[in-house]
Amino acid sequence: MEPYFFPALWEQRRICIARTLYEHHIHSVLEVGCGEGNVLSFLVSQSPNDEHPITRLCGIDINNAALDLAYERLQPNDDDKRDLRVDPLSVQLFHGDASVPVPDLSVDAVVCTEVIEHVDEHVGAPALTHAVLGGYNPLLAVFTTPNAEFNVNFPGLAYGTPDARFRDDDHKFEWTREQFRSWAEGAADKYGYTVAIRGIGLSMRNPI
Repeated sequence: MEPYFFPALWEQRRICIARTLYEHHIHSVLEVGCGEGNVLSFLVSQSPNDEHPITRLCGIDINNAALDLAYERLQPNDDDKRDLRVDPLSVQLFHGDASVPVPDLSVDAVVCTEVIEHVDEHVGAPALTHAVLGGYNPLLAVFTTPNAEFNVNFPGLAYGTPDARFRDDDHKFEWTREQFRSWAEGAADKYGYTVAIRGIGLSMRNPI
């Protein structure tokens, strides 16, 4: 059996993203490659004690079907209608290429989670990086991507062998921690940012 995460890896990732946004007092967020709106819907919940509320959420994705699901997921539920927020929340979804900035869209933070590995490393990744850091120029940018070195925990991926496979068939590449750091520091230097790198998925349990 393969190791498993507790809490689930997706939950750890979303918690880390939310905490990072709260720590930086972010009020408006764009998620590039938002897909079905899983992260955006997680961010709908208000920050602890409503100290630093997010009041604007935006998402962009190239997949119309995914955006339709995101639209449904982000609709107010009965609790939202009954218990109105102190600080109103606006939500916008855009159809388009994540590597092409939405004209005149300005936000405090851009989130790009588990997206960059789905584009070509030498063409798509630089274009996406430029769109996020050079196009939107947010106060904060949050990127997440799978750690290739962790694949050693999954025997079926044959990590470190000529038959090695990526974690997802649509991944174009998977970086090691050093490769990710090198990319992040290079992008930060080019666009005038500082870098802080955090690990996600540290709460892992081995199979019984």
